[in-house]
This record gives sequence, C-alpha cells and structure tokens, in this order.
Amino acid sequence: MFAQPLRYCTHTLATFSLLLGGACQETNLAVQRVTVPDEHVIFVEGNEKEINQKQRLTEANPFQGVAADEPQATLIGRDILAAGGSAADASLAMYFTLAVTLPSTASLGGGGVCLVHDSSAGRTIILDFTATAPTSLSPNATRPSATPGVVRGMYELHRRYGRASWGKLIKPAEQLARFGVPVSRALANDLRLAATDLFLDPNAKFIFAHPNGTPLGEGDILEQFDLARVLTRLRLYGMGDFYSGQTATALVRGAELGRASLSHADLGNTRAIWREAVATEIGQFTVFTSPRPTAGAVTALQIWAMVANTNRYVESSETERRHLFAESSMRAFLDRGSKLFADGDDEAPVKELLDQKYLEKLMSNYNPNGHVAPDELLRRPHTDIENPSATSFLVIDKDGLAVACLVSLHNLFGIGRIANETGIVLAAAPNRRGMGPQSLAPMLILDRTSGDFKMIAAATGGAAAPTALGWTVTNIFLGNLSLTDAIASPRLHHGGRPDRVLFEPGTPKEWLTGLERRGHIVAGAREIGRINAFHCEFGLAAGKLCLYGSDPRGHGLAISLNQ
Repeated sequence: MFAQPLRYCTHTLATFSLLLGGACQETNLAVQRVTVPDEHVIFVEGNEKEINQKQRLTEANPFQGVAADEPQATLIGRDILAAGGSAADASLAMYFTLAVTLPSTASLGGGGVCLVHDSSAGRTIILDFTATAPTSLSPNATRPSATPGVVRGMYELHRRYGRASWGKLIKPAEQLARFGVPVSRALANDLRLAATDLFLDPNAKFIFAHPNGTPLGEGDILEQFDLARVLTRLRLYGMGDFYSGQTATALVRGAELGRASLSHADLGNTRAIWREAVATEIGQFTVFTSPRPTAGAVTALQIWAMVANTNRYVESSETERRHLFAESSMRAFLDRGSKLFADGDDEAPVKELLDQKYLEKLMSNYNPNGHVAPDELLRRPHTDIENPSATSFLVIDKDGLAVACLVSLHNLFGIGRIANETGIVLAAAPNRRGMGPQSLAPMLILDRTSGDFKMIAAATGGAAAPTALGWTVTNIFLGNLSLTDAIASPRLHHGGRPDRVLFEPGTPKEWLTGLERRGHIVAGAREIGRINAFHCEFGLAAGKLCLYGSDPRGHGLAISLNQ
C-alpha cells in the first residue's frame, strides 16, 4: 500500500522505466586571467564591505572544501584546489570525472545548474545549462532525448571564473576513461537497478557488463574507450567540437542509430545562461537559490520559512515540531504542484510564493493539535512523481568562491541508450510528467546583516530533495544541531498527496506516535533525499571551524583542505 510514496522518496527505487521513452595527474596548473561576471548579479554589500571581506580572507586561513556523490571526483577536486586552482577549475575537473565514474546521472549527454557565490565581492548568480527538449522529432525517433547542455555550462563557468588550463582540467577524467577506474559503490548500485532495461542496448552492455551479461560490480574496472576519445577532442579542440564539430556529428549519428532525437541545429543553438538568483529573507539570513526550471529549493525555502514563522518551532515540544514540519511540508508541496510547477501557463511568480504574507496565509489554519487534510487546503490534483536521478558537487576555494552544481539525465541512465562511437549516455527529453530538472535544489545562506557566508548545499532525490534540504536547515538554524547530525537525522516527508507522512529507518517512536495522535498516517521509506553541504557558523575566514558533509544515505565524500 506504500508503493506510490516510496516511488518518489527512495533513491534506489524511484526511477522511471528506461522503456519510457585516481588522483589528478598534473598539478602544475597554467594560470589564466580571471573574469568575473558583471551582469545579472546581486550585490549583497557595498564597496567597503567588499574590501573588508577580501582583507579578512587574505589574512586568515579560509575554508576550502570539496564534496561530491562519488569519491573519485572529490579527490580530483581536492588536488585541483591544492594546486592553486579556483573553485570553478575544481568544479570543471570534478564534473568531467563524474561523467566517467557516474555516467548514470552525470553523462556528457545531460544538463543542470550551478549556483555561484563570490564571497569577496558579495555576488551570487545562477548558471542554467539544463538539457532541453528537441525542437522536432524525426519519424524514426521512439525515445525522445534531450539536447545536452552540460559541456557548454562547464565551459561558461570556466570562462568566467577559471584560472587553470581547460585541457589540463579535463585530462584526469580522460585518463580514467582510457585506462580504467574501479566501479564505485554508487555506480554499482545504479547498474544493479537499471541493468535489465539498460542492457537491451548492446553498446551499454559492452561497457557496463561482464562477458556473461551481469552488471559490473563495485571494484570492477570500468574502461570507456569511446568516451576517452570524446574527452581527448574536448581537451584539444574545446567545447566547439562537441556542439558543431566531429563530436557533434558522431553524437547525432549515434542518436539516430539509437532512435533518439538529436539534431545539429539543436546542438548549435544550445546555450548556458547566467540568471539572477532567487533571493529571500528568513530570520537573520538572506537565502539564494535558482529560478525555474531548476527551482526545487523554492519548496525547501517555503518549508523553512513556515516552520520558522513567529516562535512556533522554539515554543513547541519535540513531537509537535515534527507535526509542524509535516504540516508545513504538505502545504509547500501542494503549492509546488498547483503554482510552482503547474501544468499550463498559470505558474505564480517565485517571489510571490516566498512572500511572508503569502506563507502566513498558507499556515493560517495550522492546528498544533491536529492534522489538516490536503483536500481542505487544495482540491486541484497534481503530480507527485518527479525524476529522482541526479548528482551534486560543491567546491569552495581560498578566495571565497563557492560553487554548488547539480546535473541530471532526467532519468537514471537517461533514455537507456548510448550514442554509438561516443560512449555518451543520452538524457531523456524533459516533459510535464516528472522527467525534467525541476527537482534540482541548490541553496546558499548568508548572514543578512554582514553578508558573511553561512552555508551552501545541494540536494537530490526527486520530490524528496527539497524535503531533505528543508529538514537539514531547520535542524541547523532552529534545532541547533551540527551539520553532521542535521544531515544524519532521520527525515520526515509529506508530499501533499497522497496524505501520508513518510519516515526513515531510525525515526524515534515518539515522533511517529505524536504524528498519529494528531491524525497523520505514517509510512516507512528507505530514504528521503540526499544532500551535500558546507556550514561555516563563523564565516569562511574561520576555516578550521567550518563543517562539511556528504549524505551517509549515499556513497559520496566531502573533504576540507584546512584539516
């Protein structure tokens, strides 16, 4: 009876059917001129604040850290930072490593979003490079595939904030693809889940299976010779070859053979766009996230703001706090389906959804002693299922540049087909039925008065991603938990419909009893979202005091260079 909620809250179970359709080898980094964006930026502080912040970061031992859902990517990002690279350099190297080590979610065929914060200048901006739907379908296409945006996105991030040579940053990933890399636990789990449908494609079976047809397991060596050749061309000839050169031709031809939908026109028209970040104030903090189509964290902000309103949380008992979170979560997800990601053209402006008076109205009938049924709040149905398959990575460098990126193929292994002769897994075309980038959830938190950095995070897991983010920040900034304890704490989730509160293993019985006594139906889920995060209670200048974490529900790794 709990199959439906588990579909969108459990990472290992929440995938759409595929039928729907080492260390850095070089540390002598060549330095380039740093270019800082000057349009679509948000200035948090004035010139005096900017000068003081730069001076503080220069004189201190500021926090530097990397985190990703796959350990090899984290190690390579660490090496780039240690060699003097910027956060953008490390992000580039980490992404291309993930394209090799975690192609189930980070293939070159996908897209995503990055939140970029320059602490010394007080600027926050969003880089949108989502994989877009094809403009037309050929008569032979049976599996609509998205036009990849991630290579252009990484190029744009590097162009504006990079210091090191593009080619040298790609080379570690190229060598891993050519000479082989042990299969990580994360990829092994994804392969076990998707193998039956994925291996209908002989190219995928050749790459990801043993000769006997069983999927590669953790520790087995994964070699990707075709992908290595693509990475070689990217290293030598740059991003242009991917979108309009020989690689583009091979991609289009390979997609046609797989009955997918890529065209030279769509590849040539692909863009990575710098956008203004969504900003709001919650308590003593200014919080930033990305706008549509990657507005997953807006729901997390709504939950956090509703929980934090007045002194409800502080004055509530432990069990009532869980009820308060569930009721806030339910209202935010009902709003998500009807106004944030609604069908049609009636989506409300994001700033309106985060307005304090609007959120107070949503909570106006909150009852601390009883559950309010969704039908009493909103009768319009909405889709609960959202693509849960994505990956995230974070970097902060010594100059205070912080980057949080999320990438996705809109489904585990995208359409389940590899473009022949490229080794690239093709992403699924986004649609209104849950395949798309809407659950990608980056978040940045600054002190509202000083502009000091407090936290950066990214969450994945479909509809459960904003819940994981909202739960974590509530535990840190209202519950006074450490980052480690806040991430590890068993999570609760109410997705609006169905009218159930999902809970993770280890949830205290008194929480569940308190929820049931207030009229909630509770159901177990294996996990509710995954998160990577850095938290600096005293700012980036207090480097050794900053905390860093990769969700124990996954198999990632977070590292601080200050230890």
